[in-house]
Amino acid sequence: MHCLRGVRHVGEQPGRLLRQRAPHMWSMPLCPGDRDVSMRPEMRTWEGKDASLSIGARFSKALIQAAGLLFIGIALGVLFRGIRGPDIPWSGGWSEKEVVARHLEGLEEISLQEAWESHQAGKALFLDARDPGSFQAGHLPGALSVPPPDAEGFSEEIRGLAQAGMIPIAYCDGVDCPLSAELARRLQEMGVEGVRVLVNGWSRWRDSGYPVEDGGS
Repeated sequence: MHCLRGVRHVGEQPGRLLRQRAPHMWSMPLCPGDRDVSMRPEMRTWEGKDASLSIGARFSKALIQAAGLLFIGIALGVLFRGIRGPDIPWSGGWSEKEVVARHLEGLEEISLQEAWESHQAGKALFLDARDPGSFQAGHLPGALSVPPPDAEGFSEEIRGLAQAGMIPIAYCDGVDCPLSAELARRLQEMGVEGVRVLVNGWSRWRDSGYPVEDGGS
């Protein structure tokens, strides 16, 4: 009668024999002296410990990698904050009021109602700080297209009109648009007095139903 010789299982402790059989060989007995320990409880326990150790090692490695990535992220955040300055909040964003206050620091704001009344009185000198394309699409009545980089070329004209009693009113579009404030600061540095900023001027003016113009330069 044929018998099946036991073979050592890969990774087994010394002396352990594991019967490796193809499906058609399960009915064959082991040869004398060999043991079938594939289902012995102590073997299963030993293999379970080995698997647990392997999983634990992988988990520890993953934790170390995650901690390393977190440390790198924090370091980059601190570096970015140092480059951009302390005005960047650690979390969340600024409120609309805070955004406006930061843009208008050192400048004078004009309300929509005041701007409208100045226009009706013929004293409003609107200065559109947006790009020329936006200006062409629509702007406040009689406005000049003065993107901040072009302020120097208009400074003498605006200064003369301001001295004649006109109120220079810089505006752009959007609460978070910094262009109008930037234009106002540049004009102030060039000696133009009385420049005021109409926050979110284009949208607020248009949405209020006040007259607008298109085209021009």
